Amino acid sequence: METPLVSICTITYNHEPFIGQCMDGVLMQKTSFPVEFLIHDDASTDDTAKIIREYETRHPDVVKAIYQTENQWSKGVQIWSKYLFPKARGKYIALCDGDDYWTDPLKLQKQVDFLETHPDYTICGGKYRTLIMGQDTVNEYERPGIDQYPQGRTVNFDDFFDSYLFFTLTVCLRKECVDNIQKYMWCFDDTVYCAALDKGKGFLFPDYFGMYRLHPGGVNASKSRRERLQFSEDFHKDMLPDFGHKSKSLRKRYIRDVIDLRFIELSESNHFLRDYLKIVQFSFSGKLDTFLYSILQMLEKTGRYMSARVKKVFKTLRNE
Repeated sequence: METPLVSICTITYNHEPFIGQCMDGVLMQKTSFPVEFLIHDDASTDDTAKIIREYETRHPDVVKAIYQTENQWSKGVQIWSKYLFPKARGKYIALCDGDDYWTDPLKLQKQVDFLETHPDYTICGGKYRTLIMGQDTVNEYERPGIDQYPQGRTVNFDDFFDSYLFFTLTVCLRKECVDNIQKYMWCFDDTVYCAALDKGKGFLFPDYFGMYRLHPGGVNASKSRRERLQFSEDFHKDMLPDFGHKSKSLRKRYIRDVIDLRFIELSESNHFLRDYLKIVQFSFSGKLDTFLYSILQMLEKTGRYMSARVKKVFKTLRNE
């Protein structure tokens, strides 16, 4: 069997209604090079694994599945870095979650052609549409500013988090960028993007590459805003030692999420002055180039917090 040029990596769990469409989107790719499809089923309790086995039987040279008997995600195992990336044999890695799917049959060919002819670029992505389950609609979800670049856009490490133009189901990157990614406690999308942009530039195609599906069973669907912000704080804090001094936009992302989280905690606290002073202390503790940003974030959130408190007081008075 030929060595694949691209390894497509997919994580899936209880995606029975969606996994076939995801796999069809991969298998319809028209390429001038061989690919492999590595798919990790995290002990699904529905028929996801059964469907994967059917595809594996029909496409044994392409589909390579890993079936878990115990859910690894619930144990805190990082699936990409432990199970998928080490098995990837391709020069490039493409990603797509099991509930999303590709719609452009030339997606991989376009991306590999670009990366092969632009050695100073390490990662590329594209546009996508959003499918909201429960509604008979398809939304075109645009990242800010993308339509200003009909020929595409170069993304640098220091401006990536300001506009955040990459998304898991659209990216393709050089595998060498993630060879040492297992050293991070967390291995998620931002970890991968930072590892790639640390070694080169990124490119955003103006093409639509796939469909992102929003549904009640999604990973973040059941999480509160506080839980999402707490995860973001822990996740990005893990990246700061290696990438924070290189990317101001990463530090700004971390600052914004931490201040947002602290104000949520403040609204539930019985010690306003003590906890508010902690926010002030954090806001004044950053690097000089993000100092003004940090202070403005604090002042903006303070204004919103006080406005909400005043409205709550007036509502209480009216009801008495």
